[in-house]
Amino acid sequence: MLAASAVLLFPVYWMLMTAVTPVAEILSRHPPLLPDVAHWTFASFAAVLARRPFLLWTANSMIVGIASALLSLAASALAGYALSRYRFAAVRGAGSALLLGKLAPPSLLIIPLFIMFSTSGLLDTFAGLIFAHVATGVPLATWLMKGFFDRIPREIEQAATIDGCTRLGALLRVVLPLARPGLASCFVYLLLVSWGEFVFGRTLMLSPQHRVLTVGLQSFTAEYQVDWPGLMAAGTLTLIPLALCFVLLEPFLSSGMTTGALAN
Repeated sequence: MLAASAVLLFPVYWMLMTAVTPVAEILSRHPPLLPDVAHWTFASFAAVLARRPFLLWTANSMIVGIASALLSLAASALAGYALSRYRFAAVRGAGSALLLGKLAPPSLLIIPLFIMFSTSGLLDTFAGLIFAHVATGVPLATWLMKGFFDRIPREIEQAATIDGCTRLGALLRVVLPLARPGLASCFVYLLLVSWGEFVFGRTLMLSPQHRVLTVGLQSFTAEYQVDWPGLMAAGTLTLIPLALCFVLLEPFLSSGMTTGALAN
């Protein structure tokens, strides 16, 4: 596990080292694996915050990411509950259609979305980008939620209905509280999908003040050169909000991974 973790985390380590290493060492023929601590400099981080609207990009990404994750989670929870509890042919067909929709690449969806948003006034708006992220995140999130709902016994809902709850009341008061680990896991997945998305953000957002982080990072690459320290410093800073999200949701994620382990 330590070896696998080292392999997976090495790109993050190299990104951080590139951000604090002088340009001369980065572009040398044999860059050091562990640069001399005396040569470390954090000027690239200061330059990113001072010369680029990095905080604006972060705020835009947070608005789009959190809003799209919450909307997608609400739709996925209802759709996943329907797939888990109803056995009609129409429901199974809708679930299969959602799964097939996930197979469509963003490059195939961007043209019809651009036409729809340009005619409806949603082009270059946060609402349009949020809807685009919802459209791509809901299909897989629905099936993730279905897996968590399948683990919850139906007898619990039946007991709630006997006590006077409606079907919707049993879902809101009984099922969803029991599915909190699944909700947290699904929220993290949807946030990651929105946070790292580039095609929609690059095409549907035209104004510089509406740029998200992934589009803003592109500005560090010019036609003939790349600002490697600045790019790696900005990339390192983009990990901070995601790390905080994982820290806050870690108890739910841990319980979600072990849910059902003692079911038998």
